[in-house]
Amino acid sequence: MAAEDRTRKSITNNDKLLKHGCSVLYWWSGINLFLSSLILFLVVSGINDSPLLSMVFVPAEVAELSPKMIGSLNTLTILYNSYAVSMSVMVWFVVRNALYNKAQWAFWAVLITIGIAEIFAFIASAPFNHTRWQVNVALSLLYIIGMALTGHALQIRFLPRRKCRSFR
Repeated sequence: MAAEDRTRKSITNNDKLLKHGCSVLYWWSGINLFLSSLILFLVVSGINDSPLLSMVFVPAEVAELSPKMIGSLNTLTILYNSYAVSMSVMVWFVVRNALYNKAQWAFWAVLITIGIAEIFAFIASAPFNHTRWQVNVALSLLYIIGMALTGHALQIRFLPRRKCRSFR
């Protein structure tokens, strides 16, 4: 009877961990979706130019840039943020419909997809003194915490288990 209680308690704890991990990944997806959508709206509507301008250039240098250069940076911003919006929606959908239902393929898909995005976000901002490091760190922490909780709940093993040989 005690073994059954421990097993039931373990399953309940894993379900809670999975739920919390998925919630953290929802937060990652929501924040990323909000920021990317906001930037996309501002640039596409013509309210603002690309945030890259203020990250790379001082205001005097921006004034000297040709309209072609500004248009090119706006185009890159639109392209990047449209992909970021798409990825955020897809991650939310995969977490909601697969990872929450304990699909291990979803764990690996989210791990690899967001992992690549987070690593390259840091690499991309390095030449500009990591101007938006606060956003990168916050999103990376949410990603790491969410993946750790869901991975633990799903009992994901990153290394194969070794069988111990007993010495007789």
